[in-house]
Amino acid sequence: MITFSIYYFIWYARINSELSAILGQPRRANSQWWNQIIPFWGLVGLGATAKRLNAAHALVGSPTRVGVFTSWFWAPGWFGSQTRYLQRRVNILHDVLASRTAHPGY
Repeated sequence: MITFSIYYFIWYARINSELSAILGQPRRANSQWWNQIIPFWGLVGLGATAKRLNAAHALVGSPTRVGVFTSWFWAPGWFGSQTRYLQRRVNILHDVLASRTAHPGY
């Protein structure tokens, strides 16, 4: 149980640092791992992460979008599935980025 808790904080920090690098923006307080420890503020951070992920998808021209409400309301309540929900969209973002570098001009 402790391992999964630590993994969640590491995962949250890593995806937000990846999104920060893609968007070229500095990391905000709601993108730090300790944000998820604070009650209710952690949900605000999940919503902000979803917005950053949407901005990154829009930047690379991907049609994929993330539901902000789903990421902070439904997913945490549905067996803590916000990790799977957001990670799937991050994987799509990296697939789009990889295809752009492999096939320039597309």
